[in-house]
Amino acid sequence: MSVSDFWQQLAQEHARSLESHGFDQVKRHQALRYFTWQWRWRSLRQSEQMRFLLSHSSPGDLLRSAFAPIELSDEAWEGVSWTRADRWLYAYATRLLWQYARKHDAAGVIALPEPTLGTPLPVRLEGRLISQDLANSALEVDFLVRALAGAPIRSVLEVGAGYGRTAYVILSLFPDVTYTIVDIEPAISISRWYLTQLFPAARLRFVRPDEIATIEPVDLALSISSLQEITHAQLEEYLTLFDRVAAWVYLKQWIAWYNPVDRITMRFDDYPIPGSWQLAARGVAPVQTKFVQAVWRTHKDSIDSSAGVRR
Repeated sequence: MSVSDFWQQLAQEHARSLESHGFDQVKRHQALRYFTWQWRWRSLRQSEQMRFLLSHSSPGDLLRSAFAPIELSDEAWEGVSWTRADRWLYAYATRLLWQYARKHDAAGVIALPEPTLGTPLPVRLEGRLISQDLANSALEVDFLVRALAGAPIRSVLEVGAGYGRTAYVILSLFPDVTYTIVDIEPAISISRWYLTQLFPAARLRFVRPDEIATIEPVDLALSISSLQEITHAQLEEYLTLFDRVAAWVYLKQWIAWYNPVDRITMRFDDYPIPGSWQLAARGVAPVQTKFVQAVWRTHKDSIDSSAGVRR
């Protein structure tokens, strides 16, 4: 499968960043181009995420997030050239997100530790390190688990995994799961570096786009904020892959997004979803309200990954 011009340009930017900062700093650099959001005072009025968090937070959460001690020193934020005011805003928003996610976390994601691998930003609440990535994953997994309604998940395929935030959560929550990631360089090397230090290599597989024909059946295929960055033809290829191998599909993507490199607009409602898929759940994503998320049953059976056969 070919790679979009946008993915190629992003890959070049990430490669330069990786050369400058190394793997140990991925949560302070590459993650900000994956699904870790930076808030700035100068653009706060345009932030739909902040509007959502302010309107969905209790007075106690607002006060706790603002007045709990926040480490703002240059030493603690090494490698991050933000003003102290923007550092404070980032920590405040992350705390609001964390407390909102804690109230919508039936799967127990918030109880997982934030790995110090990759040097996460120094945001703490109630004596522990917290992160946007765990909080957002909690909201996504909560939606997914409710839609699956008890369907067994022992094998997962993800397209565009970033540094591996979603994989970390699913592999932690479900110790029998095996996980396949489809991605390009250097993202695939970043997720391999990250995840193989946290989980046995036998639970992981890393596949380039030109190798997708080798992917075997899985219980769940997913993609978060990746498919809007490719062309229409490539999108159809990935959905065909999901239709071929997956029993369930979870997507969280922009409702509409203009790709300035390939000069195309992707609209979620225009995705060529196979007609045989049965919609299990759909809705505007919480917090990132410019995103929509949905789960489908493809009418394929789940597989027993230990035996490698359909059930």
